[in-house]
Amino acid sequence: MIAYIKLRYKLFLVLLVFWFLLALNFRIETIIAGIFICGVVTAASYNVLYDDKGYMYHSIKMRTIIVYVIFLFAEIFKSAVLYVYNLVAHSYEPVVFDVKVDLDDAVLLGIIANSITLTPGTITIDSDSRTHRITVLTLAKPGTTAEELEANVKNKFERLLKQKGDL
Repeated sequence: MIAYIKLRYKLFLVLLVFWFLLALNFRIETIIAGIFICGVVTAASYNVLYDDKGYMYHSIKMRTIIVYVIFLFAEIFKSAVLYVYNLVAHSYEPVVFDVKVDLDDAVLLGIIANSITLTPGTITIDSDSRTHRITVLTLAKPGTTAEELEANVKNKFERLLKQKGDL
């Protein structure tokens, strides 16, 4: 019983801290709702995030996460400025292309897919963890090849998460 609680309390506490950061409200109703919802999510995460042997996903090092978040915010800001300029100048057209990601982890594939969607002017249409492909809709200059667009995404997002020493 102790091992059961010990394995799950870390996830519960992380979820509860995240709950309070999002709510920014410490009324008794919020605290009770947070404890209840975080407990349900922790229990529902069995066989998804962890099993009897421990956690199924071994997280990325904190240094890599911090560098990735800073890089992501810089890309979002840069893309937002370029997106507004290109909308006004009418110099770009919508393009759909596939990116073959060289990562075997479905969680990392999801991080990249969500990072693409957060960047203005790009949307992840589909991601497939079996084939390691992400389908992207973006704005590009007329005549830009799919290979150039794929290389751009790989250089921006995959490069930081692919470092084997940080997984």
